[in-house]
Amino acid sequence: MKFSIGDIVLLKRTGEEGRVVDFVNKEMIEVEVGGTHFPVFLDEVDHPYLKWFTDKKKGRPAAIRRIDEVPVEPQVRGIGHGVASGFHLSFLPVFRFDEYEDVVDKLKTYFINQTPHLLTLQYECQGQGGAFFRHKTELRPFSHFYLHDIPFTAMQEQPRFSWILEQQQARDRAASLSNTLRIKPKKLFEYISHIQQENKPMFHIQLAEDFPLPTPLESQLQLKESVGSIVTALKTVKKEKPRTEIDLHIEALVADIRGLSNFEMLTIQLEAFSDALDEAIGNHQQSLVVIHGVGKGRLKEEIHRILRETWAVDFYQHDWNPRYGYGATEIFFRQ
Repeated sequence: MKFSIGDIVLLKRTGEEGRVVDFVNKEMIEVEVGGTHFPVFLDEVDHPYLKWFTDKKKGRPAAIRRIDEVPVEPQVRGIGHGVASGFHLSFLPVFRFDEYEDVVDKLKTYFINQTPHLLTLQYECQGQGGAFFRHKTELRPFSHFYLHDIPFTAMQEQPRFSWILEQQQARDRAASLSNTLRIKPKKLFEYISHIQQENKPMFHIQLAEDFPLPTPLESQLQLKESVGSIVTALKTVKKEKPRTEIDLHIEALVADIRGLSNFEMLTIQLEAFSDALDEAIGNHQQSLVVIHGVGKGRLKEEIHRILRETWAVDFYQHDWNPRYGYGATEIFFRQ
């Protein structure tokens, strides 16, 4: 069934009417219902003409009305599109065909309020070069709000998604929540791979289940005392120096390699490398030496592939070294 942008469609599951605002892929479109944007599969929508013709009680004419004449129907409470209760930042990958396969071109970003609270959202997406997007809006209970698109290449920068939620009708709970989310490239690929395997359109990251309940005064005093003790203890702990090299020889990572297949050993080595890479980036290190050995070169190739896809890496070099021979790669990070 073909649709065009601006067409009025009927949601089969809820009976609501919406408007087509964008094409996601060959199987999905993005619709707008009562100010809320969300993706749906083509087999979940239909043209509303038959309903208009047969539903005489509503007095709806058979002729097509202009979009601005179609009344907005009230949003049905509790429609969560499979999303758990709470506050979520959700991403819908948009694919494009690149010579041989579909690749992610951009991510459509949504904020989902799957609670009964009326909220005010302040949101900002901040990258290395500044803010991608900044917005303040009201969120109705059980609503989805489209925020912006972000290029998939920009996700390599690990942008910061900052948000502040204020409850407009605070009663028995705290009135505000805030935090910042960052998604590591490795985790992002896991999210996308998972929804592809499960044939789902988007992935959701839960930011909070709800506003916290008020803490009794006695509990507050105890919590303050405990936090003070923890802070004092942390100040006495000597901060560990960032590691400047990581040895990925399997014998240095596990106590016993008996029973491990080549694939399992490679997986362990790449996990250790990813952790060391994330740690070095988080510590704003200038460089990191990765000792991968010579062997057949599979580990080195996988490491170099990850480095090419990591925005924080300025460059890397695999030259002969009197200490490591050709068995190490030195990585230099953007400062």
